Amino acid sequence: MTEFNKKKSFNEFFEEVSPRLGVRKISFRKIFNYLDKLPDPITIVETGCLRIKDNFEGDGQSTLLFDVYTQFRGNNSKVYTVDINPQATKNCSQVVSKNVHIETGDSVGYLNKLTKIFVDKKITPSLFYLDSFDLNWRSPEESGQHHLKELVSIKSILNLDTLVVVDDSPISGYLQESEAKKGNLDFIPFGLVPKPTISGKGYLIHQYAMQTGAKLLFSNYQTGWTGFN
Repeated sequence: MTEFNKKKSFNEFFEEVSPRLGVRKISFRKIFNYLDKLPDPITIVETGCLRIKDNFEGDGQSTLLFDVYTQFRGNNSKVYTVDINPQATKNCSQVVSKNVHIETGDSVGYLNKLTKIFVDKKITPSLFYLDSFDLNWRSPEESGQHHLKELVSIKSILNLDTLVVVDDSPISGYLQESEAKKGNLDFIPFGLVPKPTISGKGYLIHQYAMQTGAKLLFSNYQTGWTGFN
């Protein structure tokens, strides 16, 4: 158990570390505010675990945040995390408590196996946090495809309240009409300019979500949806 786990409340812990979360601060707060409304036990599944101890600014330390949060929730609240890098899972195991189940392997295969376990044990997932495939911002296709595969692997066990969050998925927009006119860019065919959308790792998941009626709950640097099933 880490020293952070000795705090009187999760909010106290979060307020202490949140200034170090950078662009992820707002969306992590929204994640935990949402989970506060869900019944115990809280079950969190994460792909891509904590890789470097105390690297809040770079990676966000999501596994540690989820670990501490579940310890302030009811009995049997738990975190499941997977990473393909054995050094990452080793480092993670040295930071988090026994509340976190850690596996090394491909996330898509892991999620398929975990889905069957959840069905057999009638476990209802509270949060899926997808962050397993490093993103090339200039060419996001491979990462986006991988995260869509992860969503497909878990879709059968999602319910209306399950929160699905993808890291590195900010809103991406084009010039708005009012902004463009200020620059006298009247040649832009505004009727053809697409609306802002989700970029990065979650861009394909967002397209799928909008076509299947899922709800975009928030989008900052991370994006979250509910209502996939």
